[in-house]
Amino acid sequence: MGREEAKEQSKTALKEKELAACAKKQARKDKEWEKGTDTRGTAKSAETAAKEAEAARRKAEAKAQELSEGGEAPRPSTSQTGQFKKCKFCSTKHDPKKGCPM
Repeated sequence: MGREEAKEQSKTALKEKELAACAKKQARKDKEWEKGTDTRGTAKSAETAAKEAEAARRKAEAKAQELSEGGEAPRPSTSQTGQFKKCKFCSTKHDPKKGCPM
């Protein structure tokens, strides 16, 4: 039974080592997040972040207003919805509205 016990002990030691490394890495990421930097070392100022948030809010309001005034929501393109059809002539899949590319 010594071999099996040793194997079990090595597994638990390895698992503990991985968990410790993961916790250390997470702590480092949390510290960087609080500081406002990402892993590449670029920092966003609070002013830039506020401007981006304001722009996103205005964009969302404009879209909501357009929809409430009777405007239609933009339809996704066929490439986003996966509506490619297999061509009879060239056997490739492409957008049927655009025609065969060959």
